[in-house]
Amino acid sequence: MAHFTSRTILQASWMLRSMNRISRQDALKSIATMKNSHQTCLISKSTGPSGVFTTSSRLYSQLPTTVPQKDANDPREAGNNDGTESEAPRTLSYSPYGGRFGVPEQPISTKSKALTQAKSKKSPFAKAKEGMKSKVSDWGDKEKNLEKRKELLHDFQSGYFAELSELNRTGSKLWKGTPNMISADKALYMPNITGTSLKTSKPVELVDLLHGKVSLVAISGTRFGEEQLETFVKPFLEKWPMGMANSKVQLVELNIQENPLKAGLVRMMVPFVRKSIPEERHATYMLHYKSIKHLKGPLSMPNSYLGYVFLVDGNCKIRWGAHGKATEEELQTLLDSVQRLSERGGK
Repeated sequence: MAHFTSRTILQASWMLRSMNRISRQDALKSIATMKNSHQTCLISKSTGPSGVFTTSSRLYSQLPTTVPQKDANDPREAGNNDGTESEAPRTLSYSPYGGRFGVPEQPISTKSKALTQAKSKKSPFAKAKEGMKSKVSDWGDKEKNLEKRKELLHDFQSGYFAELSELNRTGSKLWKGTPNMISADKALYMPNITGTSLKTSKPVELVDLLHGKVSLVAISGTRFGEEQLETFVKPFLEKWPMGMANSKVQLVELNIQENPLKAGLVRMMVPFVRKSIPEERHATYMLHYKSIKHLKGPLSMPNSYLGYVFLVDGNCKIRWGAHGKATEEELQTLLDSVQRLSERGGK
């Protein structure tokens, strides 16, 4: 008897709620009244089928027989004609860490590193021996092994499906860019990334492209992200077009492919990529075919499907950043910041 009457209560309340005959508060009050009536029947001495019929009759007798009129003051009715509950618009916070992106160490190109190592007094055999000792030490270090396990677990939990689920839940905008660019003394450095030049198909380093110029760095790995970046890139190029002689303002594009299978496909489609990109942008267009998970945290790039832009000064410091589709406020901040940096010589 208890099971039958409990199911009756749930069915009746669900029917009322789904048909929108009563509001949520009224439904909760009706359920509470039903539960009280149900408990009263359980402690009564009535037994048998008649008891079940009496309980069901008492429950349904308390249900409203007429459809209540819609209350004009009901918050669900504001801007919602079908009576369904409307969610409040999600307010976006500004970029994390106060708009500080990057790493604290100044990036150094591999050419400079090779020159420094060549000047070192250590022989190649001694360097190889030190590297082997470091690997053996890391292999037996319990703390480093635990950190490696955490990284592997994080990679397993934050795959492509998790990122897609995040987009469905939060939309294509996780945060918005700050209204002003950060000062040079507080800004961090853009990390160095090695890739392949679209123009020459030879290795090229990001730090070599950025040094001495005001750069808008656009990073994406999907068509979805490229479409978002166009909302920043197109107005930027209208004011500072590429290919101009002695220009101190430039666009640098990074095509990041972390998935090995997708990276192989992009390698084969480089000629088609070259045709789809204007020729004046080939020299500053890089393709990277390895993971950059160690940089996603410093650059606040949690989702691989989105497009990200960073304003970098002549000293390779990130002065401003945004992602997703550009808002009017973000676009105005970007253009004003580029103008100020170009007038001050990229500083």
